[in-house]
Amino acid sequence: MKVLLPILILLSAGGITAALVILQPEAAEVTPERPVTNVEVITVQPQSVQLTVKSQGTLLPTTETDLIAEVSGRIIEMAELFNVGNRFRKGELLIKIDPADYEAAVANAAADLANAQLALAQEEAQAQQAAADWKALGEGAASDLTLRKPQLAQAQARIASAEANLKRAQRDLERTRITAPYDGIVLMKQADLGQYITANPGNPLGRIYSTQSAEVRLPITEQEASLLDQRSKRQRFVTLTQNKNGNELQWKAPLIRIEDNVDPTSRLLYAVARVNAPFDPKPEQPALRRGTFLHAEIEGRGLSDAYKIPRYALRGSNTVYILTETNTLITRTVQIIQSDAEEVVITAGLAPGERVATSPIAYYVEGMPVEVIADE
Repeated sequence: MKVLLPILILLSAGGITAALVILQPEAAEVTPERPVTNVEVITVQPQSVQLTVKSQGTLLPTTETDLIAEVSGRIIEMAELFNVGNRFRKGELLIKIDPADYEAAVANAAADLANAQLALAQEEAQAQQAAADWKALGEGAASDLTLRKPQLAQAQARIASAEANLKRAQRDLERTRITAPYDGIVLMKQADLGQYITANPGNPLGRIYSTQSAEVRLPITEQEASLLDQRSKRQRFVTLTQNKNGNELQWKAPLIRIEDNVDPTSRLLYAVARVNAPFDPKPEQPALRRGTFLHAEIEGRGLSDAYKIPRYALRGSNTVYILTETNTLITRTVQIIQSDAEEVVITAGLAPGERVATSPIAYYVEGMPVEVIADE
């Protein structure tokens, strides 16, 4: 009896469980509703777009010159304006070398020329006399030596040599005065009063630069270079800016060339803008200084049928979400020619009047239905 009781209890429990399973009601199937995402869209239209390329560079003079002494001697005069940072005008005296030896050389050369001229005059007179004597006493044709033609040619050659020596001596005397070749500013000074200098290109007296113009070399990538119109003859310009004491100063400079060489280290090209008279102050803006760092915006090609959309409307690197006529979203690949932190310029992949979703979408499914809450 004690053995049968547990068995009966287990059988009863199993029967009750089976009955509950068999008799339980069937669960109703419920299809969950997919929530409709709200989106903002913009309607795109083709427009004319002026491409630009941004860069930066350092302002450097177009012309910089090492001052070299062409004659040797002691410096006896040094202009006050020949100090670093000072300005000078074209033709002003910068350095004077002791001219005494060169004045003596000019005097000697002038004396040699006078002697050669006297010798020529004497030789001409002798040649005329020889011709007259032969005509009166000689027979047949006289030789050149008899008529003193070689002696006359020698005297003429000595004149030419003496004149050249005099010109050289005068040139050397002029070179004792080193004058400014243009309006400029002293960049470096390497000689001073009383110093003996030699005519050696390897030992410059100083370095100067012209104030007439300066250039800014702007590094750009090859892709950015393709955005610049290099085939058109129309002049392109660069807007140069400098932030100074909280104010933004601007200069408009022509783009004069794009260097057709790739830097082997940086793999960049250089566009070059030229600024006229940048070191001279103007009423509307102060003068620039050599070595000033400037930001630049280079005028590029113009596009007639391009689309501009906010950068935040871009999904990934080159796709957007297009709103269809049935208010669903589809993915579209677009061709981007230029982008920055705010806008993207698209040349292919969009059609006039299409709507591009701009709202962030956490969970995107191709063809998902959406509801438009704002259309710009």
